[in-house]
Amino acid sequence: MIILAFAVVALVLLSVASLKTGLVGKTFRIDKSVVCVELDRSRRPHKIRETIQYGTRQVCLWFQYSDAPEGSHLEVSWYYGEDLVRSEPLKLMSKNGIRAFYLLREDGTPLPQGKYRVTISSPTKCLSELNFEIIKKN
Repeated sequence: MIILAFAVVALVLLSVASLKTGLVGKTFRIDKSVVCVELDRSRRPHKIRETIQYGTRQVCLWFQYSDAPEGSHLEVSWYYGEDLVRSEPLKLMSKNGIRAFYLLREDGTPLPQGKYRVTISSPTKCLSELNFEIIKKN
């Protein structure tokens, strides 16, 4: 009976520790994340902006991460205003790396003007949140 009680307490403590650190662990981190209009030839962000001119057909989320346990799962979610418009699951296959994701319309028309947000989340917490806006200049 005492062994069973000890096992239950240990299991609860491990569960709480796992929830606090997130599924990807406490050492995992997003070192840098930016929204940009495009990537250069080296796949580095180019034209990093918080305000983007209307007429653009795509926006890129670029991020660099480190210390990810192999097989960690993330979710990249794009919002237009408060509405979720796209969500992409991501499995990290390497401990350190760079990833890029694009938001674009299937028909190739410009993204609508307005406020946007993109998040990178583990199953238990938001690791990065970036806001940007597409505006029409007069």
